[in-house]
Amino acid sequence: MQTRCKTWQFALMLLALLPEWALAASVEPQQSWEDISQQQLVYLQLSDGDKNIGQVVLQLSDPFTPKTTARFRQLVQDRFYDGLPFYRVIDQFVLQAGLPESEAHPAKLTKSYPPLPAEFSWPIRHADPYTLIQKGDLLADETGFNQGFAVGRAKGREWLIHCPNLVNMARDSNPASATTDFAMMQGQAPRHLDQNMNVFARVIWGTEVLNLVPRGDKATGGILDAKAHRGVIVSARLGSELAKTAQLPLQQQLTHSADFQQMLQRRRARSDEFYQDKGNGKLDICYLGAPVRLKTAQ
Repeated sequence: MQTRCKTWQFALMLLALLPEWALAASVEPQQSWEDISQQQLVYLQLSDGDKNIGQVVLQLSDPFTPKTTARFRQLVQDRFYDGLPFYRVIDQFVLQAGLPESEAHPAKLTKSYPPLPAEFSWPIRHADPYTLIQKGDLLADETGFNQGFAVGRAKGREWLIHCPNLVNMARDSNPASATTDFAMMQGQAPRHLDQNMNVFARVIWGTEVLNLVPRGDKATGGILDAKAHRGVIVSARLGSELAKTAQLPLQQQLTHSADFQQMLQRRRARSDEFYQDKGNGKLDICYLGAPVRLKTAQ
């Protein structure tokens, strides 16, 4: 009996140490949350090439990269992504989807899309609801949250940080060459991509589904040549296109709210008795995340 009690105590202790975003579903309802517009959401239904594996929901980064999000909306409404594969997947790094070179679109779409301008960074807008997380970041003067997205700031400019679950437009060596293919980040944050890619969204729901997408061989760059072994985007739809019954009522916590600030203080202090080393009070922006939950019934 004593061993079982200790096991449960240890399990509860570990639960308390999870990143805050991982506990979003259990956060108390009195905290400050806001609804996410269905116009800002994209629902991806995924298959492992054989059967449906679930749904992933993206939140578009309209306030920061409007040209890129406008393109992605257009592609979704053109049904460009329906039936397209994840043709490059490296475990704990990236899931890249789109139309592979030399392959025809499954729906015989022939419309072309011009290259997008680079939207890597922008001047800091001091009126934005910015929440400072850490000064003296490795790749920025400081990091923080802006409208739910992790951002870096330096020399009067701001950019979206490549934390896990961020989504960018794939490109070649030309900064203004992104067109249609996109990539989802996983695993360790690939911060070397900061200010080098057009970021346009973050995965906020169904992240576990991404683990079911078939992987490629890292030694060959994760490329999946065999069509039968690829994950597939069965459908991509804007939330505003879906029936009310199919929409998820998602909310994000306001990072400038008192509740979020209290959470930050707890994280900085490492106040749980589990911690023997209390650290130095610094926080990794990619470890935190901005909590997202399903809206509770009123």
